[in-house]
Amino acid sequence: MNTDLTQGKPFKVLLVYILPLFGSAVFQQLYTLADTIIAGKFAGPTALTAIGASNSIVNILMAVALGANAGCAVLVSRLFGAKNNRGVKTAVSTGLVAFAALSVVLLAAGVLSCEPLLAALKTPQEALPESVTYLNIYYFGLPFLILYNLGTGIFSALGDSRTPFIFLVISSVSNIVLDLVMVRPWGVAGVAWATFIAQGASCMLTIVFVLLRLRKMPSEGRAKVFVPSVLKTLLLLALPVMLQNSFVSVGNLVIQIRINELANAQGMGITDGFTAGIKLIVFCTTCFCTCATGLTNFVSQCYGAGKYERIKQGFRAALVISTALTALFVAGTLIFAEPLVGLFMSAEGDLELAVRSGVQYVTIVAPFYFIVNVKVVADDAVRGAGGNLGFTISTFSDLILRVALVFILTGPLGFAGVGWAWAIGWTLGTVVALAFYFNIPCLKQLRRDKKSHRTLAHEYGNTTEAEHAAEFGDNEE
Repeated sequence: MNTDLTQGKPFKVLLVYILPLFGSAVFQQLYTLADTIIAGKFAGPTALTAIGASNSIVNILMAVALGANAGCAVLVSRLFGAKNNRGVKTAVSTGLVAFAALSVVLLAAGVLSCEPLLAALKTPQEALPESVTYLNIYYFGLPFLILYNLGTGIFSALGDSRTPFIFLVISSVSNIVLDLVMVRPWGVAGVAWATFIAQGASCMLTIVFVLLRLRKMPSEGRAKVFVPSVLKTLLLLALPVMLQNSFVSVGNLVIQIRINELANAQGMGITDGFTAGIKLIVFCTTCFCTCATGLTNFVSQCYGAGKYERIKQGFRAALVISTALTALFVAGTLIFAEPLVGLFMSAEGDLELAVRSGVQYVTIVAPFYFIVNVKVVADDAVRGAGGNLGFTISTFSDLILRVALVFILTGPLGFAGVGWAWAIGWTLGTVVALAFYFNIPCLKQLRRDKKSHRTLAHEYGNTTEAEHAAEFGDNEE
């Protein structure tokens, strides 16, 4: 069911809208964790290192998928908020055509460059063959990954966060079952094929239901299948997210080189510990950051409808909800750090070094979840209101700092420097993000208008406080 996010009390509307998004993120991350845990336990001593070496490249592919999701979601949200159903249909069909073509190009480029790239990242030699196998299979599932994320972005833009949640639960459970069945005979390759099958099924299911939903939406005239000007707008909205996540992933590639150097010097336990730690951190941050994702669509609909005061109310409501969720993840990570890291480890290899490194990493970073939570909520509010430049600058400043600090701090601090690089980078990035939030043009204009109105009311006494609140939406339900 489509939902108009421009109506109703912002806190209640966001809470109802965000909870299925949160559930979707939890299930999506659980089956990602399951891949790694099952591979680490049952696919041999080099499996965790092989998957960890591939992750930085996989994250670049995810950047494209998330960009497709975010760009299409923002554009469709604006059109839906403005009641332009014909425009919604045109935007969706244009996005499907464009990103399907892009995924095929990326698939071909990825397969051709796979092994040389992994070797350039200084992947430990004993894990290289498995890493190549895992990554090549992942490339063939790329069209499914991108189109699935595009579909979930469309559902979210229409105010429906429940339907993709149901699809994701089915996909996640199927993926975990297939992992368990396929890992013993085929090892790391079995884990990769399990993901391929589950993603393919969820992709087809999502796209079919998107098309059925759009068919039911009334519109004047027939929507066009592909419009270059719409593609241009879509790319302008998607590219900042793609570039953000791509540069983050490229930064992680550089970081992975440093991790591999430490592992080659001190033992593969370093790489295993980092892989387990980063998986847990990504799980936590992705889950509580779904509040920000929901806020982007809320802000976009309100921006399209010209309800700027409601954007401020939504920001405050999302921050309260996400902070409450963040507290749970901080507590869980700190209390259960060792058993959580231990889930990824097999009895083979340098178990003590791996667990010690992973625990050290996550316990340094976990308290700073509160900081990055504020950053992401501010970033996504800015993006929803059309502030792509501010969103991009905020992300790059955080990334550049983290990459530089990993190389600076691991000298005197050893592996602990990786955790402190994350903490310091997030903190300084949050300052930048808040600066851009408080300078969103429509909100700045709203503040100026309110100040001017209050000044006139004070001078001439012709407006009551109740009239002022009604005009500017201070008491909006």
